[in-house]
Amino acid sequence: MPDVMLPATFLALLAEFRPVFTELSFANWVVLSSGFIHSVGYHRVTDALRAAGPAATKHFTSYYRFFSRGRWSLDGLGLSLLALVLRLWRVEVVDLVLDDTLVRRSGKKVALGSMHGDPLLKQGGRPFSSYGHVYVVLAVHVSCSAIASTGWALPFLFRLYQGSRRGGRKNAPSDDRRCYHRRRRGVAQRRRVRLTDEHVLKGKVVQGALREDDGTLPAELRPKKTELATELILLVARKFPHVRFRVLADHLYNGKTVLHAVLSEVDNVDIVVRGRSDAALYELPQPRKPGQRGRPRTKGIRLPNPVEWAQQHPDLFETVTTHMYGKEVSVEVASFVGMAYRSLPGRLLRYVIVRDQLGFYKTDYLISTNLELPAAHVLSAYSRRWPLERTFQDTKQKLGLQDTQLQMPSSVRRHPPLTMILYSLIVIWFIQHGRDWMRKTTTYRDPWYDKTERPSFTEMLATLRRAGWAGGILDPSCPSPHLQEKLLSYLVRVVAVA
Repeated sequence: MPDVMLPATFLALLAEFRPVFTELSFANWVVLSSGFIHSVGYHRVTDALRAAGPAATKHFTSYYRFFSRGRWSLDGLGLSLLALVLRLWRVEVVDLVLDDTLVRRSGKKVALGSMHGDPLLKQGGRPFSSYGHVYVVLAVHVSCSAIASTGWALPFLFRLYQGSRRGGRKNAPSDDRRCYHRRRRGVAQRRRVRLTDEHVLKGKVVQGALREDDGTLPAELRPKKTELATELILLVARKFPHVRFRVLADHLYNGKTVLHAVLSEVDNVDIVVRGRSDAALYELPQPRKPGQRGRPRTKGIRLPNPVEWAQQHPDLFETVTTHMYGKEVSVEVASFVGMAYRSLPGRLLRYVIVRDQLGFYKTDYLISTNLELPAAHVLSAYSRRWPLERTFQDTKQKLGLQDTQLQMPSSVRRHPPLTMILYSLIVIWFIQHGRDWMRKTTTYRDPWYDKTERPSFTEMLATLRRAGWAGGILDPSCPSPHLQEKLLSYLVRVVAVA
């Protein structure tokens, strides 16, 4: 084990995943994890090696090869993380949060990059596209009432989605600087191309040797986001057949590709998604009469869509108080059952209509495949999607999810997911050990923050850094207690603004 500046409790947490790696790969992972945790500013691989310090004893290319050629499984690591969470948090129903996120990139040589819709830069309803990678992410929701009323979404499984538009026509800033300095020195320019490890063989996409990328995959062979999401859900459901899962997703995943594909294969998954206001709903078909001829009916009488149903049954709305987004909220809800023939034929769904009493927020429509789940519980469950948005924000701002410059296909598939897994490990460590360590030590907190509010990921990361520094810097004897106290105060303030 390399001599890294991490507390023993976090190293023990990393050791839980030793069977996923080889001996050399595990040592590299520990060094890189330490470097990404202690990096301040950019979080490129070279920045992580600088922050790891003397622990990075190998040649720097060894740590780059950890992502591009390392013998370890990303799915195996994610499933091990889920198994650890299931062992630490024993609940009847495990909430899984499903969503996708855009990781922006720049440069012609970024492997597997393409143009994607950018929701953050969308203005006035006009779409905006950015170049980069989109990852479909499956996270597990955990909560700890002693720390915060809301929970955390811990990512553990990932799939890279490749768009239809290649993009990436301009040079990255680093390429322009490199070309400029080579011209100044009179050195010939290097020809570097975008690489891929995929090719089409007999109508199927297979991975093979690296070659020059000549464009995106054909539309009929390129998996959709919904197909990738279905693959992740089925992987988890089959790995843990005795665990009851509830998948929480946005409206993108309410179609047949997810609902029918998942529920027809496994029986330990319920799904709660946002539905359409104009959904075509039907009753179940009537049973066939004895001697009746003709093809069996696949759907019954047409039902009103959710908007029409709400207008026809205003007296069925009731005011309920449910726990959403960390507080008790009063809303008007009503629900009914119907069959969405195009999404899930042959099975009834519960449609929950949510209205704001004051009329400030627009009416929302939710779908639950579990008919026995009360409407208030459907709202409370669906609100647990929000922590995943905060996870994406924290990993991009605090762990440098978009900082690395990746040019190998395998690195593109591995590095950003590994960064999000590191986020999950930091949160687990803080819930298990960090909050007690922070409570026992003198910590600096800005006076304008409420001391009782939910701890931010910045505070979790700062606590982990301080715990590592305590063992590597502050525990050895110091010539002056005053100097030691001054050094501790300085490090705490540096971490607080990092």
